[in-house]
Amino acid sequence: MSAKTYQTILQGGVFLALAMVFFVFPGWLFPFISSKQIPFNILMELLLPVWLVFIWKFPAYRPKKSWLTFGLAAYIIASALSLFVSPDLALSFWGDAERMLGIFHLGHFFIFYLILISAFVKARHWDILLFASVLIATLISLIGLLKTPHSTIGNTAYVSGYLIFNLYFIVLLFYRYRHLKHRFWLLFPALMILAEFVQMKTSGAIIGLGVSLLGILFLAGALSHKKRERIFSWSALTLAVAAIVLIFSQQEAAWFQNSFLRNLTPQKNTFQTRLVSWEAAAKDFPNHPYLGVGFGNFATIFDKHFDARFYNYSRSETYFDRAHNNLIDIASTTGLVGLVTYLSIFVALFYYLWKLRRRRPDDPTPLILAGLIIAYFVQNLAIFDSFVTYIGLMLVLAYVYHLSRSTQIENQPKKIPEGLVLLVGLVIMAIFAFNTNFRAAQVFVLTIDAYTQMGRGNYDQALKIYDRAFSLNSPLDKDGKTSYINLVVGNKLSSLAKEDQKKLAEYAITLAQENLSANPQDSLMQVQLAQTYYTAYLLDLEGDYAELALESLNRSIALSPERLPVHYLKFAILLFEGRKEEAVATLEPLVELNPDYPDTYCNLFKAYRLLDEPPLELISESADKCLALGGAQVLGMSQDFLNLLAHYYEKGDWEKTAQVVEILIQYQPENVDSFLLLAEVYNNLGDEEKSQAALERANLLYGAQLEAEETTP
Repeated sequence: MSAKTYQTILQGGVFLALAMVFFVFPGWLFPFISSKQIPFNILMELLLPVWLVFIWKFPAYRPKKSWLTFGLAAYIIASALSLFVSPDLALSFWGDAERMLGIFHLGHFFIFYLILISAFVKARHWDILLFASVLIATLISLIGLLKTPHSTIGNTAYVSGYLIFNLYFIVLLFYRYRHLKHRFWLLFPALMILAEFVQMKTSGAIIGLGVSLLGILFLAGALSHKKRERIFSWSALTLAVAAIVLIFSQQEAAWFQNSFLRNLTPQKNTFQTRLVSWEAAAKDFPNHPYLGVGFGNFATIFDKHFDARFYNYSRSETYFDRAHNNLIDIASTTGLVGLVTYLSIFVALFYYLWKLRRRRPDDPTPLILAGLIIAYFVQNLAIFDSFVTYIGLMLVLAYVYHLSRSTQIENQPKKIPEGLVLLVGLVIMAIFAFNTNFRAAQVFVLTIDAYTQMGRGNYDQALKIYDRAFSLNSPLDKDGKTSYINLVVGNKLSSLAKEDQKKLAEYAITLAQENLSANPQDSLMQVQLAQTYYTAYLLDLEGDYAELALESLNRSIALSPERLPVHYLKFAILLFEGRKEEAVATLEPLVELNPDYPDTYCNLFKAYRLLDEPPLELISESADKCLALGGAQVLGMSQDFLNLLAHYYEKGDWEKTAQVVEILIQYQPENVDSFLLLAEVYNNLGDEEKSQAALERANLLYGAQLEAEETTP
């Protein structure tokens, strides 16, 4: 084949890779991630032998010496070195189904980069490629605006990062297109992409884009050889900074607090939870400064140094598998070696941009690309990379490589056994793809199928499908097993026949044990195993499941001492077992871990009341704390909530009784008895106006109920 034919094949593969952002296969596990990454992996694996034969036959297209290429390769090697210290080798290398960002996947993005620098060697090639990316991003934005906000990407932060790349690609193309009519056609993509970006409201991306614009003004002022441009740039930068300082000096004003601007400050809860994760990384860094804890294993660090203050900002998503800061994540999991090699990529990039700026001082391309990288870098200080941002980054790095090289190609092919080598290479890679990516896809499809059968009550069929899925021995079956475990743990199996209960619970225990065997230091896997034991215990299955659950919970607590819900689960088991004193002893130290978290006090209120000699003072103290910190709302319409109400009613503490009844009415806004009780309480408080209002509401509800009964046939 000719060099042009090879280029056409490789270029077609690249365009297909860009289009994979549309892929969402609903029948796959984590479809927004796996539907893109697995086809991309397979495509890169099949293109690899084509690329190798291409550069073997046509040496002129081989990658030339470049610090960008060296930096990328060095970072992947540094990540691989961390395998020697990783507590979970499979997670480090293969990643998981939810993220699909193991070293294995980094290698595929590197192949993508190598194909780009060999197949796209002319300026018009890059114009077409960047326009194709913008066109795809425009369609993604339209899907987001007209159908689903996060479009086919599935996460607002990922969407925002992806759109930043393409907004800057539009600016590049605007400069590249000299004719006004060509520039006009960029207006629609720009408006659509910008509208979708605004709709995402991603704080990190907004800050990143803003900082990048300031960075461009700074660089233009510092590097421009024209006095007028310098004056304009410095003046615009000064005005922009002054405006930002003025706006954010009003943080305490009501208008500011009620606007989206509040989300751009450290007051945002998600920023506070990220601070907790960054503090954990800082505490653990001295333990593994050079190679880190193992690529992709940030959860080990986060769990070890988890701070109970986290629950003041969020009750959900308390297990961080990433630092939500790319630099901290890399430093923690691959150490200084990984961090230095990663930063070397960007040092090389800015070096080449600086050289390009010196060579062509009137060309804005270096400033545009510098702004893009600043935006990418800053927004990644609050998130981590994904499939779409890695694709964007590889495009930028390859484009800078292209700009730094001569486009003159002297085509002198070598004589090689081209057909045979291609055939053998494609067969080898097809076999490899089948045993890795295709099998992973099979597991994802079978897992969803089995999950569906479980929902329909076809338990025997579901277990057969699960068995078939996990017998494939894919390194990415951990999340499939976890999905089954969560289904069993969260399901009310008590309504099933005893035989079905036993099969489902025991299979969940088996899968939880298998997941844990990959990394016994995983506190979450210890909790999941405990939950399966506890499920079997509640179903009254044969076996010492309560004690096994407690043992797993104790191991989890040892690995992550300040995870309060794990202690609460231990408390529930002890209380169910009738070990009341031990249950109380489990809870009391938790007050010191987080004095502002209501759940501990609410559980203590429950526990103290059940003691053989209830400590009345402690009951009242814990009840008051539970109520004051908002615990009554957390309890919901449960027996514990009603007990709290009864406690204050029996004490004659009418103010607190009124507070609890007001919450009760939120849960039962149509309940006549709730309003009658509220009327009584306010009457006892001497508030006749509120008592009368509650009575009137009760009468209205009672009348409506009578009318409804009369009209019911």
